[in-house]
Amino acid sequence: MRIGIVVDSACDLPREFLDKHGVLIMPITLRIGDALIEDRRHPDETQAFYARHLDRKSEDFAESIPYSVSQIERLFLERLVLDYDYVFCLTITSTRSPIYEHAMQASRTILTKYKAIRREAGMEERFGLAVFSTRNLFTGQAVPVAEAVRLIRLGGLPSEIGTRLKQLIDETHTYLVPADLFHIYKRASKKGDTSLGWSSYTLGTWLDVKPILHCHRDVTTTVEKVRGFAAGVEQLFDKAVKRIGDGLDAPSVCISYGGEPAMVTRMPGYQRLAKAAEDNGVEIHVSPMSKTAAVNVGPGALSLAFAARGHQAH
Repeated sequence: MRIGIVVDSACDLPREFLDKHGVLIMPITLRIGDALIEDRRHPDETQAFYARHLDRKSEDFAESIPYSVSQIERLFLERLVLDYDYVFCLTITSTRSPIYEHAMQASRTILTKYKAIRREAGMEERFGLAVFSTRNLFTGQAVPVAEAVRLIRLGGLPSEIGTRLKQLIDETHTYLVPADLFHIYKRASKKGDTSLGWSSYTLGTWLDVKPILHCHRDVTTTVEKVRGFAAGVEQLFDKAVKRIGDGLDAPSVCISYGGEPAMVTRMPGYQRLAKAAEDNGVEIHVSPMSKTAAVNVGPGALSLAFAARGHQAH
């Protein structure tokens, strides 16, 4: 059985990994002033985007526009129902983007039209589709996607993979430390997110105090505050080292950085994390942070995610 995976471009996995395993990307369009820019997870385009567009600070500077219902329908009916027999679609949390709802709406049409398309192509008519909100952001979306890839390579059946993904999504924890608080404060406040209030933003800007943000099961909160970006990054890496020692529920740690990914290996604490991962058979995926993420959290931010049952964020 040919099993495929579709994600939106907010999923922070390396482009090489996505291409190698045939993970299809639904681009998210960004409106930057009067310009429309596609986030396609192309590394060079992403780095150029950081340099050109994220030095401006205006509350209404940018917004993201996800794939519409009709665009998702076309993607499946023109391509995916022919390329695969079963497809998992894993989206960014439904509380931050309508793409999950768009995919759910599209799935109802897709499942009524695919038979004729496959029949005309001389294929067995049976086709399956499952749409999941990962209930998380950025690297937190990446963890279940990486696990889905691993399970497909091991020959898992769609029913087994679907059950596993449901469990894993609820066990995934994402941490993020921003380099610049402006984007998080402005974008989050526009969306009704109170994880970073005005007083924390003002004090943090004056004293270089960075919040450690945590996302789990659709909810984003500030769990700690640290003095300086480097200290925040080291704390995230140390959390991951401890969690690897305690045991993960999927053998992946996903990291994204709003800059050149090669810089991550030189950040404080990374070598300890790399050794813990190697000693425990855990794979580290380091990728550029998506343009979509950078619009919301600012350039230079670092995000890290893993799946661990019973993990406490504090």
